[in-house]
Amino acid sequence: MKKTSLALAAASLLAAAGANAQSVEIFGILDSGFLRVNSDGNGSISKVGSDGNLSSRIGFRGVEDLGGGMKASFWLEGAINPPDGSAGTTSTTNQPGGTAGGGGLVFGRRSTVSLSNSLGELRVGRDYVPAFWNLSNFSPFGTNGIGASNFLFYPVPSGARITHVRASNSVGYFLPKLGGFYGQAMLASGNNPSTAGAKSDDGNVSGLRLGYEQGPFNIAAATTRTQNVTLGNYTQRNVGASYDFGVVKAMALWGENITGTQKTSTKLIGAHIPVGVGQVRLAYSSLSATGVANDASHLALGYVHNLSKRTALYGHYARIDNKNNGKTFDLGQAVTRAGGSSTGYEFGIRHSF
Repeated sequence: MKKTSLALAAASLLAAAGANAQSVEIFGILDSGFLRVNSDGNGSISKVGSDGNLSSRIGFRGVEDLGGGMKASFWLEGAINPPDGSAGTTSTTNQPGGTAGGGGLVFGRRSTVSLSNSLGELRVGRDYVPAFWNLSNFSPFGTNGIGASNFLFYPVPSGARITHVRASNSVGYFLPKLGGFYGQAMLASGNNPSTAGAKSDDGNVSGLRLGYEQGPFNIAAATTRTQNVTLGNYTQRNVGASYDFGVVKAMALWGENITGTQKTSTKLIGAHIPVGVGQVRLAYSSLSATGVANDASHLALGYVHNLSKRTALYGHYARIDNKNNGKTFDLGQAVTRAGGSSTGYEFGIRHSF
């Protein structure tokens, strides 16, 4: 009887050890709200939107302890659109002809497998490029909603925007935290054959990010370069910093996008101000353009109210002003009057699981 009990206990311990050695979880965010934008010369638009506070997503991730400090992990993450349920085929307008989507869920946000130990992490697949992180970490609104940094910090030529956030076919290395220092290096391939001639290097990406974080202070610099024969090679570089004073977290960000002879340079100052269980957000950005588009400015104010650790309500107001008779920049509804502005507000709910 004792031997049987001991055997059962040993089996239970082994099962528990095996369960602890590998973990898999389903995770996600659903963010939906109401958005209204008015743009000079082009009226207004009101709609139920998404991603005003954080990007909606669903994902699967797991880690296996291989022993000796070595771990293997995977991460599959796809974007979803809560207002209409798209990722598969759906009706986006509840009207004839409003069918969109198809192909099912695509893990375009992240699709990686990696190995890690005390020397860092080696990651393979589709992932964020090094220069993207600062746009998210050192902007009060990140890259979401009408206060997002992307309105002025993303490249103007649409063709250059393929790798401004993520790159496919990448191999990345992430430094372990070393005395406050952190970093990322990436190489990615366009997967073209050598017989493609001048276009054999199209889509190849290289990037580097280095930062230092200690206590309330954080600073990082990054650059990413994508080879493009048609538009000219695209380079994205930026520097961001923040300091948390307790009563306010101050942020500053500088970024530059260069494609051929076209260049935009953008500066941002902003802050997070804790108020009870919520947070006030403020940001002001200004852009200078050379050989493309026009100068512009972007002002954003917002508040996020946490109902719990997983659920929050939010409301934002923003305005973009085009300079020098330009009309390139807007909040999602095109400006058609030279030198016009685009204003908007949004409110919504965000829930994570």
